[in-house]
Amino acid sequence: MTDRRSTQVVVIGHINHDRIWRLTEPLRPGGRIAWSSRDTRLGGGGYFTAKRLLDFGHDVALLSNLMTDDHGETALADLEATGFDTSLIARREGATDFADILLDPTGDRTILSSERRLSRTFLLDKPVHADAFYVNAPKLPQTLVDSLERAPLVVSQLPIREGGPRPADIIVGSKADLPGMALADVWRVAAELGTKRLTHLVMTDGPDRISLFDGHLEQTVSLARTVSVPDTIGAGDTFSGALLHGLLEGRGIVEATRLAGDTTTDWLEQREQAAHVSAIEKSIS
Repeated sequence: MTDRRSTQVVVIGHINHDRIWRLTEPLRPGGRIAWSSRDTRLGGGGYFTAKRLLDFGHDVALLSNLMTDDHGETALADLEATGFDTSLIARREGATDFADILLDPTGDRTILSSERRLSRTFLLDKPVHADAFYVNAPKLPQTLVDSLERAPLVVSQLPIREGGPRPADIIVGSKADLPGMALADVWRVAAELGTKRLTHLVMTDGPDRISLFDGHLEQTVSLARTVSVPDTIGAGDTFSGALLHGLLEGRGIVEATRLAGDTTTDWLEQREQAAHVSAIEKSIS
């Protein structure tokens, strides 16, 4: 089993400033919707996955972008205080673009992001070395592709928008992002992105069964239990972090997937309980 203290992981993905609007009813065309609360917290595919890996005891370097305004400075300080290696975070001139997330009572969410933030590329002057990489980005500079080529283990998120090739052993996607698309068709897209190195496609489906596909055989993994919470933001990214952790522990793909699903359920429940306690404390004060 891998020594967690010596395992170095590079996580490539966005660090967002999420402004979360908790709606009192679902969105509807032409509706006038009220919101009950609004708060801002760090989020994004890079952040949630990296935080999960850090919680598991790995040494995690974030490869991302932060702006040079006060929001970027505060975020950088918070990440360093949390224990991340921030040496690969690029600083960019300008103001931080917030991501607005509309969260309705059923847990359905709508994410509003500026085109400028989504199109921001990741920068790396020279290749880096690590025990594992996680990629959540549509396009990568050649220095990153070269780093992935030499990496022992690479897990990548399936890009929702047009993505470029990246050497990857495992690609993770969500059935909600590709409604009605056959698993074999998703595999063809993933195989083109992951190159000949790809061994498995992992497709989540909320609390339902997870599909594993190797291009020929589909296996399914059911969760030991499910939980219904109004805030599932970051669940998919947390799952990916737990999956990578399981693989680094030497687990097979089925066992690592089961671990990722079950521990993500625990994470959602614990976060909801913490939010409930915080709301009570605020109402008392």
